[in-house]
Amino acid sequence: MNKTKTIRLLIGAILVFVTGACVTSQNLDEKYGIDAKRIGFVPARIALLPCMTWPAAATRIRDLPISNRPTTELTSLCEDFDKYIADGFDNQPFMKGLSPRLVEKMYNAAGLQPEIFTAISTEWAAQKQDCQECTSLPSFYKTSIKRRSSWQIWLSKLSGATKGADAVMIPLILSTNTRLENDRGMLLSIRSGAIAILLIDTNDGSLIWSGGREADVIYKAFANSTSAKAMREPPTDDLKRRLLTDAIWIEFPGRQIYR
Repeated sequence: MNKTKTIRLLIGAILVFVTGACVTSQNLDEKYGIDAKRIGFVPARIALLPCMTWPAAATRIRDLPISNRPTTELTSLCEDFDKYIADGFDNQPFMKGLSPRLVEKMYNAAGLQPEIFTAISTEWAAQKQDCQECTSLPSFYKTSIKRRSSWQIWLSKLSGATKGADAVMIPLILSTNTRLENDRGMLLSIRSGAIAILLIDTNDGSLIWSGGREADVIYKAFANSTSAKAMREPPTDDLKRRLLTDAIWIEFPGRQIYR
């Protein structure tokens, strides 16, 4: 083997090692809350986007159950999520937001295409270098979405359309699922859900803050009992009550807590 080829192989091995070290050093399960670099920062103008489901074309976040609920249920949860977020801005002097309806109106008036949900779905479509091991949305966003230049360009266009909004808020339904499980003779009817909110800087795509909730509603019955045969799915409203709680707002920049 000649000297030049040996050097090339050595450089290649170093690059593989360094790249692997960078990937494994990432926090694959970063918790929700304020980003450490953005403590003390309060956005002056937040563009609120309407709730959306996790894009089908995007890489799935590991460990979340696959969504299997009908569109009508997803639409209902999104509508309640949007209302919950809008209500969360009431009596908050340091939280300045543009409503989803106004944002969509300004977006369309600026002649931007395609519509917001389609644009985000396109920008977040799965790529080979996406983090396959990330088990939390903050980790996945930072490692796989934030770096994309086309996403940063779209955010800049959104900011321009909304008269300089320096942050965008994206409510997401990550998973909704119902299933039956047998736990050592005990039949479990489970309704689960996971939702999240991302607050993103429109200047560079960095994550300012994130909030999220996961919840289960479980009905139980002995597998061979009469109750098991008549077992039904837990109500959607019970799941909504567990998901849409004040815990999702923890550490939101500028949010006042009144007791």
